[in-house]
Amino acid sequence: MIIRLSNRAVRPLTAAAFVLGALAAPALATHAAAQMSMPQPPPQIVVSARGEVQVAPDRAQVQVGMETQARTAAIASQENNKKQTAILAAIRALGIPASQIQTLNYSVMPIQRYDEKTQRVMIDGYRVSNIVQVETDKIEQAGPIIDAALTNGGNRVAGLDFLVKDRAKAQETALTKAVESARRQAEVAAKAAGGQVAELLELNINEYERPQPRAVMAMAKREMADASAPTPVSEGMATIAVSVTTRWRFTK
Repeated sequence: MIIRLSNRAVRPLTAAAFVLGALAAPALATHAAAQMSMPQPPPQIVVSARGEVQVAPDRAQVQVGMETQARTAAIASQENNKKQTAILAAIRALGIPASQIQTLNYSVMPIQRYDEKTQRVMIDGYRVSNIVQVETDKIEQAGPIIDAALTNGGNRVAGLDFLVKDRAKAQETALTKAVESARRQAEVAAKAAGGQVAELLELNINEYERPQPRAVMAMAKREMADASAPTPVSEGMATIAVSVTTRWRFTK
């Protein structure tokens, strides 16, 4: 009896599976035919390229200031403020307007050391740092700005950077060079593969690359014997660069 019941249960299931398979077959055939009929993308060549232009800087950015140490934060701050006031007055005496002088960083930090005997962190004093950023459209003033700071108590030159105010034209030229370079590379690759470049399918302009600031190491106050020698500064040339990614159709 158990066997008969089992046979009766199997027969309807087998029939149902056959019906479902019969219904699914046309759908699968239709999907396969649709996949075969879909147009395949044409052969493509993807090229990345970079273009750059050398331009003369027309703006200087100098970071100078003062660092002091004392037993208490108040004394270190007072000494720093006094010397920084003299530094700012000397910089303004060069004809630099106050609008082009900005406090870049002001910090008060404890001077710590670990005491082996007590196994505690001890504070031996405080360090106060005050850095200002000075901008000028006269490149030749970069050296005198540094001199004005160092000869009036300054002991930090945190950075010196040369900038280009109007970058638009140089960026356009760099972009043109990048696209031309990408096309040349695509044409060479296509010729090597036995074909040619038919048309541009896609062009992505990546972010313009800004010139990296050239850091200047911290400088101690110069001795009086060297105070008359001006700080030599050479701005060189700034590089304006842009990179692109292109996609070209390849034909034979």
